Amino acid sequence: MPRNSKITVEVVDKKIAPHLPPPKEITSNQSGILETSQRLLPTITSAISQHQWITVDILNWYLPTHRSYHPTVVISARDTSDDTWWSTTLPSIRRTIKETGNSLEVVLLFLDYLEISTTLPTNYEPADSLIKAHFYDKELALGTSCGLMGSNASGTLGGFVVVEKGGEQIQLGLTNCHVLLKDTELKLESTMSPCSKLKELKAVSPSDVDHEVHICEIQGYIDDESKQLKRLEEAYGEEELPQSAKDRMEEHRRKLTNWQSELTKATSHDRFIGTIFATSGFTTWPSTAHLDTSKKLQPPIPWGLDWCLIQLGNKVRLSNLPKHLPGGVEIRDSVPINFWARFDPLENYKVIKRGRSTRWTRGIISAIDSSINPGNGLLHLRLGESTIAQDIIRGFFDNKPVSAHTVVSYPWFLRSGDSGSIVLLNEKAKGPQERPPGTVLGVAFASNDLVSYMIPMELVIESIDAVTGGRVVQPQEWAGPTNTGVRLQDRAEFPSHLSLQSHHSGGSSQSDK
Repeated sequence: MPRNSKITVEVVDKKIAPHLPPPKEITSNQSGILETSQRLLPTITSAISQHQWITVDILNWYLPTHRSYHPTVVISARDTSDDTWWSTTLPSIRRTIKETGNSLEVVLLFLDYLEISTTLPTNYEPADSLIKAHFYDKELALGTSCGLMGSNASGTLGGFVVVEKGGEQIQLGLTNCHVLLKDTELKLESTMSPCSKLKELKAVSPSDVDHEVHICEIQGYIDDESKQLKRLEEAYGEEELPQSAKDRMEEHRRKLTNWQSELTKATSHDRFIGTIFATSGFTTWPSTAHLDTSKKLQPPIPWGLDWCLIQLGNKVRLSNLPKHLPGGVEIRDSVPINFWARFDPLENYKVIKRGRSTRWTRGIISAIDSSINPGNGLLHLRLGESTIAQDIIRGFFDNKPVSAHTVVSYPWFLRSGDSGSIVLLNEKAKGPQERPPGTVLGVAFASNDLVSYMIPMELVIESIDAVTGGRVVQPQEWAGPTNTGVRLQDRAEFPSHLSLQSHHSGGSSQSDK
């Protein structure tokens, strides 16, 4: 090791870390925070641009100095050992916050990379056991495993959309671009409309890796049962078997037969589900800052897009029923997922998702968006290498900061392999014209140890329409007369002096295109 090498060691007490109070979402009644956050986020990301920052979240954070939760700017970065953070950058951010009259605190945390929630052989996250049990059903379930044929990545087949184009209705599966196309030679810095090049790429369910792992597991069970039978036979030889031994042998034979049947089912199953139809690539969707010329504002932060559509094969059936629901949720397994909705970004929403790795998990959408810097932190582990030597996913959102909705959950909302999950509303409708439980609000795509990130369905739908040249007709937009959803492009065009109450009261008039 060179004599002048600088080594930084971070020590984490594992006995303490799991017991630290988890962060909480910013709520819609924290009006002072909501009114200034949209101004602060671009300013903060500009102030830290020279650093290797990865995420900026505004959360209710437990601070020992306050002995309570307090609204806090939580910055994660790879270079927290850089003295400039502590001597210059953080003091500057605190001064800026103070000038707004806000009481936000600032916390800086070390984070090596942002998990984009696909799973690879080197950091393989097993599929949930119940998800795995239905890998080879005749009908694909929402939230099952998917991947590109020949790829070693696994993600989640979130759901389906129907695009109407040229008088034809096309059935399409929906997941993230990085789940299926990250390892291809395609240039994903731009969108890709339907073309012959995409049609050559085949999607499978379960993914190649999940299928191989499952086959090995089944073969292991077969070997175990065979060994148990052989031991019993050798133990008694020519002797008359006692009834207890006969019962045990019968049980092992039954299990052996079942596992052999499962193996036959898995190996004979046609995993092909369709070809790639179109993708957003790793692109962005423009946002709009407050149009207040009286102050010098930083440029707005665009939204990241990361979706991919699979044109389903003629024999492939994809269910839109939420199956195997846990207790205590508002959605019902008998009610199909037929709607998506805009929602007010300054409100909280209880949500739920079904993913390949963690199945059903619940969370709350925070009332403040987060900023993500893909140029520094979207990495994939490679076995045996230092994290400093990992490959950055080049071209992800043009390596520029993007906005995403923040989902807060404990212990987690997403894990590796859950990318592509659709995020569903998990609240009772307040009236017959309100959004029903199970309405799609977004597509999950990334997470860190604190929170998960979601792309709003509104932008996914608009982008799909633009890229495919068609129109999404399923799921349909929920447009009840009491819908208070505010278009994301419109939300920042409200004059900055309007109160939160007047902002909300104007929402219904802004919800229609």
